[in-house]
Parts: sequence; structure tokens; C-alpha cells
Amino acid sequence: MPKNPSIPTNASPSLARLDRPLSLSAQVERLLRQSITEGRFAGGKLPTEVELAEQLGVSRETVRLAAEVLQREGLLVKIRRKGTFTQQQPAEMQLRGPESTVLGFLQATYPAPQGAEEAVTSEINALMLHGAVAEAGQAGWELFVRDAPSTQMRPAFQRLKSKAILSGLIFTSFGEEKLLRRVMGLGIPVVLLDHDARVPQISAVCEDSTGAARQAVEYLAGLGHRRIATAYWRRTDLNPWRLEGYRQGMREAGLPRKRQWELATELTERGAKLLTKQFLEISPRPTALYCFNNTLAKRVIENLQTQGLRVPDDVSVLGGGGENVYGLTCHQAEWHSMGRKAVQILLEHVSAKQPREPEIHLFPHSLRFGQTTSPPQ
Repeated sequence: MPKNPSIPTNASPSLARLDRPLSLSAQVERLLRQSITEGRFAGGKLPTEVELAEQLGVSRETVRLAAEVLQREGLLVKIRRKGTFTQQQPAEMQLRGPESTVLGFLQATYPAPQGAEEAVTSEINALMLHGAVAEAGQAGWELFVRDAPSTQMRPAFQRLKSKAILSGLIFTSFGEEKLLRRVMGLGIPVVLLDHDARVPQISAVCEDSTGAARQAVEYLAGLGHRRIATAYWRRTDLNPWRLEGYRQGMREAGLPRKRQWELATELTERGAKLLTKQFLEISPRPTALYCFNNTLAKRVIENLQTQGLRVPDDVSVLGGGGENVYGLTCHQAEWHSMGRKAVQILLEHVSAKQPREPEIHLFPHSLRFGQTTSPPQ
């Protein structure tokens, strides 16, 4: 049984995922935010909405929408019959201190419906945190770490803010735009780790989920599989790109794609059992299953073996990163390096004399060959 078959090179050339363009109001908001930061408005007073609209070549409504966002963040205040003014944050609201060498690291967890935390974040977060702590320590900075359920990130941030004077903040596996904008309004740099919310002025470090899934399908198709199913995380609001990459890979390999081959799951023992049951009920059954996470792949393999199936003789299983599982064929990102990179970017923003443009860093996955995949029998 070959462990390292060659990956076909005759697939169609891949195209990079397009960045979503900013709306006009978001562009105006970014420009106003930068102008406020750089103190460009004499006396702190903004031109009227009509004047700004004429200067920028947009509608008055577009200017109004952008200004309303900045008003909600506390960067602007509108005084009746006097105009719109920039507003300095009160001293107690200023998180960033010139003498502070503390960075915040706030990571989101995702409890499953029955209360157990999904391993999708716990394993990967630990690896990224280790890298972030190492990088911060090497640079002489301290990392103040907190985690909270994704629904409780706002109060978790408030508690973190009350405990330390922060020079910068990393949000991990989280991208709620409203909270991110509020933190930005407090004047400290923010970096997203393992999430790309595409919020203006916020840098992000994440794994290339789309490319990884395409690579997984390409590899399985190269082994000769034609019926390839995928198990993807139920939280597609946080990572729609893995499923998107699977679909792209199937299309590029010239393989049929069926809705019943796309199985949403939670990453718990219960979720793995339900997933295995759903997979075995598909007729005709796929010969390969691509799981979005290594922990899920491990649990599914155990369940398949309990049902009397042989892996990889009856079903090939490929994992999508996370926990290191001995013998598992998978793809894996450099999670530790991602944590380091997030801290590096944050420190560059902290030390910059002028606001820096946001950076988006995608970390590729690499295939690791194991004993859980083979050509279909």
C-alpha cells in the first residue's frame, strides 16, 4: 500500500480567492478615522456632511452612515446647531499606556449545544497561544491571557480592560465586528488570529482554509477516489472557506458533487458518532471522507472500526489539521508560527509613530502522509 503517492499535476490552475471590496461608506469611515487619528481637523471640528460629500465625491448619505459608526464608537460627537467634533477619550478609557509592556490575548471558545467545548478551538488555540507567549517573551513583553465563550467576549474584554493597561490586543478565533470597532475606538492596535473578519484597519493572521481543502481533495482524487465526502464545522459563519475549498477541489478534479456528501458536524464525541451514522447511511457510500479537523478524523476512524469497517481498505479518512494524531494522513498548518506572527504584527503597530496599513497573512497547509488513506478497493 503506497504511503506517499505522487499528487497529480494536471489539475486546472488555481485562482486566488478575491478580496471583498470595501463599500463606499466603509472607505469614508476609514478615511475619517485616519484623519481623526492624525489630527487633521482644525479645532477638532469636521466639515459639514455636504462639504465632505463634495470633497470625497460621494453622497451625503454615505458620509452620514460613516460618521454614525464613528459616533457610536465615541470618536465623534454631534452637537446640535454647532456641528460634528472629534472627541478625545476620557483618561479612564485609554487602554494604551506609553510605559505598558503588556499585550492582551483574548480567545473565544465554542461550547457545543450540550455544554462540552468543541475540540476545534481547544487544540489549535493551545498551539497558537504557545507561539504567541514565546514571541512576546522573546521581545520582552508580557501576554495577559483570557478565554471566554464566544457569546461572552464583550464582558470578558471589559474584565481584561479592568485588570491591565494594554498596549495591544489579539482576538483569537473571533470576529464580531461591533466589538472589534469598539476596541479600535479606544486607540489600541488589534490583530485577529485564526479569523479574518475583513474589518478596516484590523490586521489578521489565519490559515489558508480554502487552499488546504482543495489540496485534500486533489490528493484523494489522485489516489483514484471519485466519491469524496467532507465533514465540515457547523459554524460556517466563522469558517466558510473550508467548505468552499472542498467544492472548488471537486470542481477542479472533474468530480460530481452531491449535497448528501457535505456533512455539517460539531466537534464532540456525540458529533462524531452522529457524523459516522450519517456517513454510513449514504448510498452508494463514498470511498473517502475528508474531515475538517484531526480530532474529528480520529474519532470517526474509531467509530468506523467499531462498525466493522477497515481504514483505509474500506474507507480512506483524511484530517484537516489540529491535534497531532499518529498515523493519520492529514494536512497541517504552522499554528505555533501563526501565534508568533500575530505578536510580531501587533508589536510593529504598537511601536509605529503613524498608523500602519492592516496586514492579512495566510499560512498554507502541508500534507502529512499516514496510513489512513489508500487507493479505493
